[in-house]
Amino acid sequence: MQRLRGSGSSIFRYLRFKGKAQNSWAAVQDTYFSTKDIFERHRVVFTVGTSIASVATACVGYSLRHLHETRVDQRLESIEKAVWLRLARWKVVCT
Repeated sequence: MQRLRGSGSSIFRYLRFKGKAQNSWAAVQDTYFSTKDIFERHRVVFTVGTSIASVATACVGYSLRHLHETRVDQRLESIEKAVWLRLARWKVVCT
């Protein structure tokens, strides 16, 4: 008697699981198609937005590169001044 009850409940569990799986798959498909529809309706907006983001990224990259070059030049100038000062002091000592 218990064997029959056990197998019957497992069939119901299977059917319940199958129903949940189908509902989940339907939800995934709905989300995919609604997202696809939004992208297709706003294609121009996304294209223009992507172009603007690309230009902004290029500007930021150029600005950061210029800032880095300026700092490197300043550092090199300070090193050069320090070397000249040491050479000048050494020249005075040696003369």
